[in-house]
Amino acid sequence: MMHETNLSEKNAFCRFAMGVSLTAFGIAKVSRNPECTKGRLMIAFGAFKMAEGIFKYCPTKALMSSCMESAMSNNNNSTGNSSMQSMFSGQNSMSSEHIDKLMKDFSSAISGNTSGSNATASKQSDSSTSNQNSSESKSSTNKAQNPS
Repeated sequence: MMHETNLSEKNAFCRFAMGVSLTAFGIAKVSRNPECTKGRLMIAFGAFKMAEGIFKYCPTKALMSSCMESAMSNNNNSTGNSSMQSMFSGQNSMSSEHIDKLMKDFSSAISGNTSGSNATASKQSDSSTSNQNSSESKSSTNKAQNPS
């Protein structure tokens, strides 16, 4: 039974390298103490990770993605489902209308056309002005103490 790869080249290499190191560390532990259960588990887990890296297939990742897909297909009637499906499948769910609306909201927030953004902007300018005033008073105090 041939499985489709679900790991990238970089991910597979990292899994293989981690598997080799875990297996080597486990072998070192078992060689010092043959009854060491922790060492045996490290060898088994490291061998599992090496196999994932070699075959570029992770059964846990495949199981999780199939469970997610089945959970999303069961909830087809919900409104947020299409965005969730597109998020997991890697597709962009934003339509041009959504993007246009977001751009208009952003531009109105920057230009200050909404009352909420004006209040926020005025609060930010007040706090920045008070911060500048306090830093100027500190610098003038430092100059008075150090005339050089």
